[in-house]
Amino acid sequence: MSHAATITPDFRSMAQQLVSSRETRKVNFGLSDGSELVPAEALSRMQREGRSFLRRPSLNGATVDQEGLTNNYAVEPEMYYAAFPSQEQARQYAIQGLAAATLIAGLIIMSLAVS
Repeated sequence: MSHAATITPDFRSMAQQLVSSRETRKVNFGLSDGSELVPAEALSRMQREGRSFLRRPSLNGATVDQEGLTNNYAVEPEMYYAAFPSQEQARQYAIQGLAAATLIAGLIIMSLAVS
């Protein structure tokens, strides 16, 4: 499930708003409502990408919010069933665990014998 297709038209209007209103915004009487503030990541993307700022991401799984910040975890992965190990794989894991425990026990005994 991808949300990028449903919100793509908003990207163009947001990009146009950010780029065009950035130059025209002015602070009146020394007071600010904060609307002239642009996040550092968005400003660097605006400078780097120019007019293609806030275009639709080329990879699924990432979206761009209204401030121009990239959200890499916006799209959740599809659900799937876990594949548990078969009887043979479980037996192999048990053998590997026993071998590792034997090796570690042997090393501990050897280090105690040497010291």
